[in-house]
Amino acid sequence: MIIKVSNFLSSLLKVHLQLRGFSVFIDVERLEAGKFDNNLLNSVRQARHFILVLTANSLDRCINDTDCKDWVHKEIVEALKSQCNIIPILDNFQWPEVESLPEDMRAIPYFNGVRWIHDYQDACVDKLERFMRGELNVRVDGPIGRHLGMGGSATPGTPGSVARPFPHNSYHRSNSNESDSNSR
Repeated sequence: MIIKVSNFLSSLLKVHLQLRGFSVFIDVERLEAGKFDNNLLNSVRQARHFILVLTANSLDRCINDTDCKDWVHKEIVEALKSQCNIIPILDNFQWPEVESLPEDMRAIPYFNGVRWIHDYQDACVDKLERFMRGELNVRVDGPIGRHLGMGGSATPGTPGSVARPFPHNSYHRSNSNESDSNSR
């Protein structure tokens, strides 16, 4: 797994995930000597999960980057091409208008992510782990969900819903004596 954007939250996530048994790579932490760009993109290609830590304005440099020169842009595009399980972590982050993002990364706002709440970090890490363990991580109402036949209209930042069947006969409802006596 690779964590994108090195900052305090990235380091905190790394510790939490390592304690849960995950092998973690932070993009600027463990690159070996050689061509930085090739090593970084190879690490993204080999990653099963791509955790995109987004703080305020962290995608600003990607806006109007039609030549894919920004490294965040390059890594996101590589993660999309490599079909990594992309999980955005949103810390005081608001998605820009989808149309303002380069076309090759416009799918990013439609991935389910975790809105980071520092007071509830354990719950946030639990949710992240559920996404990593295989829960569906694509909004059913986004372009990827529509491509997979899940349907719906695309609205970035709005969680999609997956119908979950209720367990059959999971409870039995019976009349109470009190309601029987009041009805007479």
